[in-house]
Amino acid sequence: MKLKDFRWSTGVFLILSPIGAIAALSYYFYYDAFQWPTVVFAVFMAFATGMGITAGYHRLFSHKSYEASAPVRWLLTFFGAGALEKSVIEWSHDHRNHHRYVDTDTDPYSINKGFFFAHIGWLFVKRGTNGRAKVDINQVKDLWADPFIRFQHNYYTAFGLFVCFLFPGLVALAWGDFWGGVLIAGLVRVVVVHHGTFCINSVCHSIGRQPYSHRHTARDSWISALFTFGEGYHNYHHEFPADYRNGIRAWQYDPTKWMIWTLSKLGLTKNLIRMPDEKILESKLEIKSENVTPEKQPELALSRQEFTQAAQEFRQARKAYQAAKKQSGASSELHKSFIEARKSLMQAYNEQKAAIKLALSASAA
Repeated sequence: MKLKDFRWSTGVFLILSPIGAIAALSYYFYYDAFQWPTVVFAVFMAFATGMGITAGYHRLFSHKSYEASAPVRWLLTFFGAGALEKSVIEWSHDHRNHHRYVDTDTDPYSINKGFFFAHIGWLFVKRGTNGRAKVDINQVKDLWADPFIRFQHNYYTAFGLFVCFLFPGLVALAWGDFWGGVLIAGLVRVVVVHHGTFCINSVCHSIGRQPYSHRHTARDSWISALFTFGEGYHNYHHEFPADYRNGIRAWQYDPTKWMIWTLSKLGLTKNLIRMPDEKILESKLEIKSENVTPEKQPELALSRQEFTQAAQEFRQARKAYQAAKKQSGASSELHKSFIEARKSLMQAYNEQKAAIKLALSASAA
C-alpha cells in the first residue's frame, strides 16, 4: 500500500486508541479512581454497542435474518454507531461484499492477505484503492430507504463520536464522573468492542473447525464466540448466512441469538429465519464424505438414498404442521407425525454418518 492510499483519520485513531485506553486504565488503577457505577455502565455500553453491531449491523441490516420493530431498529442503529465501525450503510456494504467475494482479492478483508490485514489493516486503506471498493448505494438500497439509517450515514462522524464518548460522559455525570464515562465507558470500551469485532474477520477465519463447509476459510470456535457476542460459529454462518443464529445448539454461546429470540417473544422482532434441519444435516454429511474414495462411494448410495427420502418426508410433515398451526392450531396427530418424521430423519442421518465412517476406515486400511 502506498502512503497516499493510507486512510489517516481511521489509521491514526485505531493506532492511538489502544494506547490511550491503556494509559487511562493505568491512571485509574494507580489512583484507585474507578467508580463502580461507571464500571457497570461501561459493561452495559460494551453490550449495547456490541449488540448494535452483531444483532443490528450484521444479522438484521446486512443479512436481513429477521425483522425488527422501529424502536429496535433505532436502538441498534444508535448504539451500533457508538462502536465506531462506520455507518450501517458502509458496514453492511463491506460485509455483503465479504460474503459475495469471500477469500478473493475483492473480499474487503480477505484472510488470504494476512492475519493483520483481515483483523485491522484493511481499515487503513482508502476506498477506491488497493481493491477496497467505494460504497455503491445500489448494493444497499434496502437500507438507504430507511430515513434514520440514512441520517446516521450522512452525519456519521458527529453521530458516532456523540454515542461513543459524549453520551456515556453525560450519563456518568449523573453520579459526578463525566471523565470516567468518557474514558472508561467510552475509550476503553470502544477498544475492547473494536477488537472483538475485528477477531470475527481474522481469528474466525484462522482458528477452529469446519463442520459445515470447506468452500471458504470461515471456522467455528466456541472460544471465539466468547468475545464476539456469539459470532464465533463462523463456518456455520458463512454456509447459512440468512440464519438469525450463529450457534444453532441451545448450549452454544450466542447472546445475539438469545436476544433476538427474546425480543420475538415480546413482539419486537419477527420472521426469524432458521435454516431447515435437513439442510444443515445434509451439509454436515457432505463434508464428512469428502475424503471417501471414489471406489467406496457406491457403498454409501443406499444410506444416502434413505437420508434423502427421510429429509423429503420430514419437509412435508413440517410444512403440514406449520400450515395447520397458522390456521386454527395443529392437531396432535400432525404434531405426532412431525416428531416421528424428525426421528426418522435423525436415524437416517446417523446411519449415513456410520456408513461414511466405515467407508473411511476401509479406505485407510
